[in-house]
Amino acid sequence: MKNISIFTFVNAIFIIALSAIIVAFYFFTKWDIEKHNFQEKEKYILVADLFLSGFELFPTNQELRKLYKRFNVYHVTNRQEKLNIINSANLLFLKETHSGRVRVFEKNDIHYIYIQKFGYNLMLKDLNSKAYSFEIALFMFSLIVLILILVYFAFINKLLPLKKLHQQINKFAEGDLSIHVKKESNDEIGKIADSFNKAIMYINKLIESKNLFMRNMMHELKTPITKGRIVAQMIEDGENKELLIRSFERMNDIITKLAQIDKLNFDTLLLNREKISFHQIIKNATHLLIDANSDIDIKIDKDFYIMVDNELFTIAIKNLLDNAIKFSPSHKVSIEANQNEITISSYGEKLIHPLEYYTEPFSQEQKRYDGFGLGLYITKTILDAHEFNLVYLHDNGYNKFKIQMKHS
Repeated sequence: MKNISIFTFVNAIFIIALSAIIVAFYFFTKWDIEKHNFQEKEKYILVADLFLSGFELFPTNQELRKLYKRFNVYHVTNRQEKLNIINSANLLFLKETHSGRVRVFEKNDIHYIYIQKFGYNLMLKDLNSKAYSFEIALFMFSLIVLILILVYFAFINKLLPLKKLHQQINKFAEGDLSIHVKKESNDEIGKIADSFNKAIMYINKLIESKNLFMRNMMHELKTPITKGRIVAQMIEDGENKELLIRSFERMNDIITKLAQIDKLNFDTLLLNREKISFHQIIKNATHLLIDANSDIDIKIDKDFYIMVDNELFTIAIKNLLDNAIKFSPSHKVSIEANQNEITISSYGEKLIHPLEYYTEPFSQEQKRYDGFGLGLYITKTILDAHEFNLVYLHDNGYNKFKIQMKHS
């Protein structure tokens, strides 16, 4: 019940309520018809009993006419008409007593009371007789259904802003930061929309502030790093020169990774997918490696094409290759790939923590000081945007990172 949407719940309640009204109408009309027929029967039995008891006093024609008037009945005297009624009318019920016999017929929605007693043979036409009428019950049923439908649509109309708000929230969750929810009422839904708009404005301000900080920081750091590298190159060869160059390269690398993270946080939802060969991706990735002369063994039977964002997916492959080379004693890496899976393997000790630990930013094992703990975080973010899975396993002394690709 908790997982059912509000609209589904309202529709279910409406269907149940409508079904209950139909069932109630059916049983009510059935009961009302039985009640009507019972009252009619009781009425005719009373009339018949009065006439039968009155016949014992041998009433005159004038006394009989008074009885006709009292019960609003008409004496049918035509013998042929009486025969037609007896032979062709529908017999509603029959009652026999020691006083005589009473039969009630129905023909063309008119009731006839046929009283038989020794010496008397009387047929009376009920001038008030009428068949059961569904008009009132049908009117009440239609009125209740109409009210229920009006309440249903009023309720749905009241909930429509909630559905629109849900759609806007989904767009915001997908990365559209320009969303503005129109406030259509001052009720609870309107207050939620107002609060959501304020939250969007606040988040956008935080993002703008963060972007400004990141860009200013990277801009301010780039200049001294570039100058430092130039000065380091001018120093005579020696241990200090190599140390300085490596330090400046590391600082430049972290700025590059921070720029990649900044891009990933906001651009991954707008992937520029294109059909590109795997060989071309590997070529682009190896070109980005710090050590261009790395020992990489590519094992694929046949080149294939995949639909990815070339720039971002190349960065993901490059990061995996870089980690595999950096943290392997042999500094060798092998790549096995097909259209469903890409496996990057290198010899080394098994990771201490689960993969999830290393895909968080700035996470790394203590002994692995040569890095910033951002490579796998960036890789995982890129693969998530492509709806690919990253899996890690350690097999026969080799660390293996698998990219499992989903194809529609």
